[in-house]
Amino acid sequence: MDPEENLDEEKLRNYNELKSQLENALDKVSQTNDLREAKGYLIEIQNSFKGLKLQGEDREELYHRLQKAFEKVNNQIEEERRNFENEAFVNYVNLKAKVDDAVLLADKPENFKETWDFLVEVQSLFKGTRLLREHREELYVLLQGAFDNLKTLREIEKSDFEKEAITNYERLKALVEKGFNQARETNQYKETREFLKKIQSEFKGTRLAREQREELYSRLQTAFDILGKRLDEFFREKKKNWEVKMQYKLSEYSMDIFDLEESLRKDRSFLQELEDQLDIAESGGKGSIAITGLKARISSTITNIERKEKQIRDLESGMNKLRDRLEPGE
Repeated sequence: MDPEENLDEEKLRNYNELKSQLENALDKVSQTNDLREAKGYLIEIQNSFKGLKLQGEDREELYHRLQKAFEKVNNQIEEERRNFENEAFVNYVNLKAKVDDAVLLADKPENFKETWDFLVEVQSLFKGTRLLREHREELYVLLQGAFDNLKTLREIEKSDFEKEAITNYERLKALVEKGFNQARETNQYKETREFLKKIQSEFKGTRLAREQREELYSRLQTAFDILGKRLDEFFREKKKNWEVKMQYKLSEYSMDIFDLEESLRKDRSFLQELEDQLDIAESGGKGSIAITGLKARISSTITNIERKEKQIRDLESGMNKLRDRLEPGE
């Protein structure tokens, strides 16, 4: 066979194979959503042209189709890039406003925990947000600076708090110990209770570490308990002494009533004698002077009897009231 004919056949074979590869690549390009992958398919076909023998018009035909595909993919990549840049810029503007807020808040935090939580919230916005690398790095550096600034301020605040807490602890500890000793020893119960309440009020608004507050408050509560027990014992002893006095008073009432009743018995017996004498005098015709004298003595005796009966009633009433106080509800 003529060498020229062999060359023509080789060129035709190469054309058919390359055309099939190109169409297969174009089919893959149409099916993928990954433009970089699509461009890779085209580059692979482009590399197949190198050193491949083809008729001039065949090469132009296939190369033209390949270039059209490249142009389409490149245009899509460029559009995607522009869309990404536009989206990234909008995201940058929105996120920068949040970061700026975080930076300002971290400069003068009113509440460290709330500020820290806000910074963490802003940090979480970076995830999944499309940004240019330089924008992401810029905002991340600003936010990290806010974190570092907040940490520094929190350490300063912590140091100041610890110093103030130690001073407050020593001052309150001295007061609590004074109140504790007073609760154990004093008999001025009311004044001591007021003093303990005053110490308790000192805790409000005073900066202390939790363990310091719990220690002092527990000690103060123990002082309240000691004072309460001593006060209960005082009232029990006082009541006991009062009851002894009242029992003695009841005995006095009983003795007084007994004496009055004995005296009253004698007065009634004497009254009977006087009335008998009056009957004899009146029936025997005694003189008016004797009769008048007997009547006067009878009247006086009746008055004494009535006075003593009233005294007995008063004493019995007093006894009943005293018993009610000693034995309420019985």
